[in-house]
Amino acid sequence: MADFPGAIDHNVPPSFMFDSNAHAAIVLHKTGGDATPDAIYRTFLASGKSVHYGVGTDGSIWQYVPEALGAGGNCCVEDGYDPFWTQFNPMYVGSSDGTNLNTVTISIEHCDAALDNSTPLTPAQQEASFKLVAYLVQKYNIPLTHIKGHNSLDPIDKAHCPGNYPWQALFAFLQHEGGTTMGVPAGWKDDGTTLTAPNGMPVVRGFREYILSNPWDSSNIPLEAEHGMTQLEVGNPSVGGGTSQAFRMTVLEWTPDRGVFEM
Repeated sequence: MADFPGAIDHNVPPSFMFDSNAHAAIVLHKTGGDATPDAIYRTFLASGKSVHYGVGTDGSIWQYVPEALGAGGNCCVEDGYDPFWTQFNPMYVGSSDGTNLNTVTISIEHCDAALDNSTPLTPAQQEASFKLVAYLVQKYNIPLTHIKGHNSLDPIDKAHCPGNYPWQALFAFLQHEGGTTMGVPAGWKDDGTTLTAPNGMPVVRGFREYILSNPWDSSNIPLEAEHGMTQLEVGNPSVGGGTSQAFRMTVLEWTPDRGVFEM
């Protein structure tokens, strides 16, 4: 049975999947030639690759890999990749070291018959895509800053993936129409400089701005005040020093090079 209501279940063989998925980010793709979800499926069967969902120009959605598992459409980064992915210690193309990003991402393909992915989404395709992304954002509490294009991983080989995807319209939908709550979480208070959780703990500066501009579960309250650390992550020394604040469900961190991000 498909995870997303209304999606058509067309799972690829289990050998095309990974055993786990942390649901930390969403990666959007375009097909560069496959014009239908069925064509995507046949390409996967021939290539051994996969994504979680494919969105047709008619608005139909096919699911190829269960959300609980990793799909095979992302894998590795190449030189020039978006620094966002550094937090996952990503595996490079041609390397066996680091995190396979298929185990931390959900992938969505969008049918485009043009090899350069230059065809605009149809109205039905755009509506289906936006609703699918909103569903995933809400289900897994994925920040909007964690929605990326395939070109953020592979800026050379996949420079045109997802092509002319309507990013601005997507984020407007997520913020205003998709049911994703933005701004002050329910039960919290904000005076313009300090965001205060129901337990009285304050959140200030960049961490405050991050919470206000991303989907945030109101029960995800801070457990401590923001504080400086010479080494933010013992298991990932490359992150370096900065500030940190632990919350019930996550940890926000800040460094001069990366700004605010979730551990």
